Amino acid sequence: MGDVMQFETWPYLQNVFYKITSGAVSFSVQGDMHATVGLAEKPSKNCEYWVVMGRSQCWLEKDGARATNVKDLPNILSNEVCNRFWISWHSSKLQFGKTCDGIPLISKKIDSQDIQYVTFSVYADRGRLLWRLYLPPTIKSPELKLVKNGTMGWVDGFTKLPDEAFIGGYDKEILYIIRARHRGSLTPGKFVPSLGLGFISWGGEMIETEKFEVLCGYNCVWVPTHGNQIPVGAVEGGYTERNHEILYVGRALHDGYLIPGKVQPSHSVCYIPHDDREIGKKDYEILVDPHTSIESPNRYYLAHVENSSENASEQDADNVMQNFMEYYDNFPQSSESE
Repeated sequence: MGDVMQFETWPYLQNVFYKITSGAVSFSVQGDMHATVGLAEKPSKNCEYWVVMGRSQCWLEKDGARATNVKDLPNILSNEVCNRFWISWHSSKLQFGKTCDGIPLISKKIDSQDIQYVTFSVYADRGRLLWRLYLPPTIKSPELKLVKNGTMGWVDGFTKLPDEAFIGGYDKEILYIIRARHRGSLTPGKFVPSLGLGFISWGGEMIETEKFEVLCGYNCVWVPTHGNQIPVGAVEGGYTERNHEILYVGRALHDGYLIPGKVQPSHSVCYIPHDDREIGKKDYEILVDPHTSIESPNRYYLAHVENSSENASEQDADNVMQNFMEYYDNFPQSSESE
């Protein structure tokens, strides 16, 4: 349940604005004089629209003139009881009605797309009115709390899939995250349960393996990112055969499937093993320990930064962190890696 605010309005009083971001408001009013509700994009005496209620009539005003025909309705206001009403403004339509039936008394297409404030007043500075405003409940943003268990770790998966194996994606079935040794590298990839095999991407090919480790635990999150923007706290999955460059655990969409793979910062892509080949994706998700990321003074790693302006690099990093904890919507297609 939300809060109920009760207040009075008198002639010549200053308007008080309430921020309503839900696109609708419910209220009650009691009195025998005309009442009006202003709808505005920002607090101002010049509201975009005014809903006016008389003793037996209602209408909509814009810029001091009537924007709709007058709707006759006996006893719309009463000095004895509080009558309850609603106003909604979304999908380019403003509607006003009584709560008892939900049928709009006024319906009007509008141009304003960003109405966020409402105010309540007497009409033409006459009379006294008693109002009740029914505010929606406040929904607080969830806070990240330290998970005591579920620490991420690698477990041998030679004989069977561990009970705490971390789900990494799907390709007609659930896929899990593995890593395997290949030609001097330790490379993250995917495990396909129906085949009982692991697959990694290496040298442009999809490599099959029966010997691998499985990522287990649950104290982590997927973070959308791009290119070589690696958030602090990214889960390390292995290393390359040359120079032992760190490879991170990532995943990317391809042909409607979500495939786990390896993130190689120096190549600015996430490589995924799919359809017997290695496919590089510029836009992908990377696995991150959120608590490490939050506690670090840096937001992203600076290794392998491309030749670009400082401002552009900072902007890319800001975009990555703005996406933190947001679920992916759609990933644009990109060409294969070289």
